[in-house]
Amino acid sequence: MERSRIHRAGIVLFSTLAISIGLVPATTARAEEPLKIIVGFPAGSGVDVLTRLIAEQIRIDTGTAIIVDNRAGGGGRIAGEFVAKAEPDGRTILAAPIVTTAFTPFVYKKLNFDPMKDLAPITRLGNFQFALATNNAVPAKSVAEFISWVRANPGKINYGSLSAGTPSHFLGVMFNRATGTDMQHIPYKGSGPVNIDLQGGQIQATFNTTVATMELFKGGKINLLAVTGATRSPSLPDVPTFKELKLNLGPVEDAELWYGFLAPGKTPTPMIAQLNSWIVAALKNPQVREKITNLDIQVVTDTPEEFAKIIANDYKLWGDVIKSTGFTLDQ
Repeated sequence: MERSRIHRAGIVLFSTLAISIGLVPATTARAEEPLKIIVGFPAGSGVDVLTRLIAEQIRIDTGTAIIVDNRAGGGGRIAGEFVAKAEPDGRTILAAPIVTTAFTPFVYKKLNFDPMKDLAPITRLGNFQFALATNNAVPAKSVAEFISWVRANPGKINYGSLSAGTPSHFLGVMFNRATGTDMQHIPYKGSGPVNIDLQGGQIQATFNTTVATMELFKGGKINLLAVTGATRSPSLPDVPTFKELKLNLGPVEDAELWYGFLAPGKTPTPMIAQLNSWIVAALKNPQVREKITNLDIQVVTDTPEEFAKIIANDYKLWGDVIKSTGFTLDQ
């Protein structure tokens, strides 16, 4: 009897230790502890909608309570700093766009964390694309014609961005550099104001997300000349990618923009692996995939190691562009 009690006690002790260091899934043992996902943008924003879809599926799959916590501000900087300084216990993670690791380190003069060291990659959830959109008064119907038209009107063509320091801003910078054009940058506060002024003729062009522009394009209110990314958008099959046009546009052709999940930098590898498995499983759900695809986002997942390589490449690509402009933002 005594030997049996000792044996049972040993099993319990081993199980507890195994769960604590991640040798076995902690789904059941830690179900009472909520997983907090921090989003650096307001409720209803693109990354927020995506996060809540995935969070709900993880809850269904694992029984884990999940809290989606919106900490908007600084283009995701506030949320990134919060997660970077959170306990690395696998219970607080960040849902963020590429901006957090590839733009924030170069855009802000002062930063209280290092995204490359203080955040640990888990996986991407999907890639999204930007489109070069023009208003209907612009005579160009292709990118090549647009380049010729801008060159023929030096200093007269404006392009709008979603905000200064965002991908839409620096896509314009890269486009000017690759083509020898001089479009003037006009920053806005989001997709809505950009689209209004594009249709109204206050700006001639913009680099905006496909999801924000495709209904206007399909309604004949604007033109879309090309999209970023390796493949055409399934929602816009007639719009070419910059890459397939073979116009030697350099980084514009290779720009791949993503949403993904990151954890505090010192989170143990087994915990990162568990979080990765939860998120990847949620993204394999057909209903979740369909809802994300309907937002014109290509579902993609990675191992943490694969995601780390993507982050490092993007850090260099966008960092070189941003530094070359000398552009910075005060906190």
